[in-house]
Amino acid sequence: MGSEQFLSTLLLIGLSITTSVLGQTAIKVSVSQPHSQNMLTTGPLAVVQLILQSPLVLVGLALYGVGALAWIVVLSRWDLSYAYPFLALNFVLIALVSRLVLGESIPLIRWAGIAFICAGIVLISRSGAS
Repeated sequence: MGSEQFLSTLLLIGLSITTSVLGQTAIKVSVSQPHSQNMLTTGPLAVVQLILQSPLVLVGLALYGVGALAWIVVLSRWDLSYAYPFLALNFVLIALVSRLVLGESIPLIRWAGIAFICAGIVLISRSGAS
């Protein structure tokens, strides 16, 4: 694989990860609103209604779709066993967004786990794409 295709594949992984994190964040913001909380306790049909009536949930799902399309291209280029661990960056970015944007408290033990995830990604990335 040439360096240009390698870099474009990394960009596609970045797109997939970014859209996943943004999608999760949009859905979380939407379903955390009091109106959504009330709807979610009334049954499965209310969940469908919430999805159809909430622009943020729809945006989140659309972002997932974009990420899935990017991921399909990644899988066409790289071994699954090499590409998939990069998705663990979702855990890292979700923790950062949760803390910085949503104001969630994240205990030190969780940050330690995230550090291990980062170390694992570094090790796997050093094995090279095929």
